[in-house]
Amino acid sequence: MKEFKVSHLLRYSLLLFFLIPYAIFLFYYKFSIDIDLSELLWALKNTLTQSTLTALIVTALSIPLSQGLILLPERLQTIVKRLLIVPQILPALYSILIAFSVLNPFPMGTMGIVFLFVLIDLGFATLMTYSVTTEKLGNMSVIGEVYSLGRLNFFKKIYFPLLKQDLIVNFFIIFIFCLSSFSIPLIVGGGRGTNLEVLIYEKIFVDQNWSAAFSLCAFQAMAIFFLSFFLLKNKQKDSEPFVAGNYLKSYVGLGVIIGYLGLYLGGYFIGLYKSFFYISFASMYVWDLYDAAIFTGKALAVYLTVNFIILVLWLLDYLNNKKFNLATNLISASTVLVGFTLYLAFPVTREYDLIKMTLAMSILFFPSLFKLFLQKPIEDLRQQILVAEVYGLSKPQIIIEIIFRQISKQMLLWVSFLIVWFISEYAVLKSLGVQTQTLGLVTEGFLSSYRLPLAYLMSFFILIYWVGALAVVSLILRVAYVAYKKLTI
Repeated sequence: MKEFKVSHLLRYSLLLFFLIPYAIFLFYYKFSIDIDLSELLWALKNTLTQSTLTALIVTALSIPLSQGLILLPERLQTIVKRLLIVPQILPALYSILIAFSVLNPFPMGTMGIVFLFVLIDLGFATLMTYSVTTEKLGNMSVIGEVYSLGRLNFFKKIYFPLLKQDLIVNFFIIFIFCLSSFSIPLIVGGGRGTNLEVLIYEKIFVDQNWSAAFSLCAFQAMAIFFLSFFLLKNKQKDSEPFVAGNYLKSYVGLGVIIGYLGLYLGGYFIGLYKSFFYISFASMYVWDLYDAAIFTGKALAVYLTVNFIILVLWLLDYLNNKKFNLATNLISASTVLVGFTLYLAFPVTREYDLIKMTLAMSILFFPSLFKLFLQKPIEDLRQQILVAEVYGLSKPQIIIEIIFRQISKQMLLWVSFLIVWFISEYAVLKSLGVQTQTLGLVTEGFLSSYRLPLAYLMSFFILIYWVGALAVVSLILRVAYVAYKKLTI
């Protein structure tokens, strides 16, 4: 029998924290066939159509766009890469605002959802395709030119055979993002674009058919986990120095990148500029905005504290086991599943709103943001951590003096997106049955009632709130570090 260790308790406790929704789900679960089959098939058809169409369009377009990216000089390429990821990591409400401004009238239903999914995911898919291209093709393009292979034959005989598996993986990554999306179909789906997430939401809050909602949740959760854990396993990629030949350069792709960024960034700033002409109408909502801002600030303080504690425990677990917790793979949890289970577990009153918000958003956002910003930088410090352990540094010293000090920029990005995702969220809050107005819910209210100028003004206020909150957090961390140094001298 294996000896029990405290480190095992920490490891399993962290994993169980992120599995809370599934534990609650199983506790309450009652299988029921009380589901309208035609309704289920309609939602399933919409979900698969939206996800498949988006993944196909985005994966196909990412090929010429990645070749357009190759044309740029290194410094400009770095800037464009950062801009391309903006639509993916900014909250969905910004993309919805831009889409509503660009397409007037906006096509509600499946086509509108697909348009928004493409707008959000295209830049991210371009970066994924660019990454695998530079890792896998090496100098193949130059060799193809030397042998006068021709662009068409190069793609047919070299490009697609070598990158086929990676492009399929990219397809399924986008597919999963769309499959588990709730915020976009909730706003722009209408009756014609109802997907599984929206159907589950309707079964809970409209029909009060909880057993049917549980069954739908189980179906969707199994589908997402199957795709996440079996089709998207991380594989070690062999890489060699990359040399960009002419076959891998596309001026058309570069033009599409310029158009895409112009549409997204330019669309937002033009819409924001027009909204300032309606600023007098915003004065009618000053006190509502004040109440929402105060409550959002209180909830944000609790949320960030909880996430910082989780991060420290996560790092302690990493130092104990020399590998990250399995929960780092839980990046595709269903919004409605998490929201619904916590909605059942806590009373639907204002007093419990803060607890539900903190739990739900920590479970949904921590693993994905950790994987995006912190996992690789921390893994790169493995050798330094080993040396520090040899010299007898304690785990808190290693975390503060080695890890936190050297990944301070990445931590700032991590905190930054924890903040902006939290303060602008509305879909999670609706699935939680939150009774208190937040900045995200106020903005969603304006969006749902098509008061776009007011929604744009709210989005700008959220950006200001984001910067202010980040400045306060940075100051607190600096003061905390100075106090730590004084105590340890």
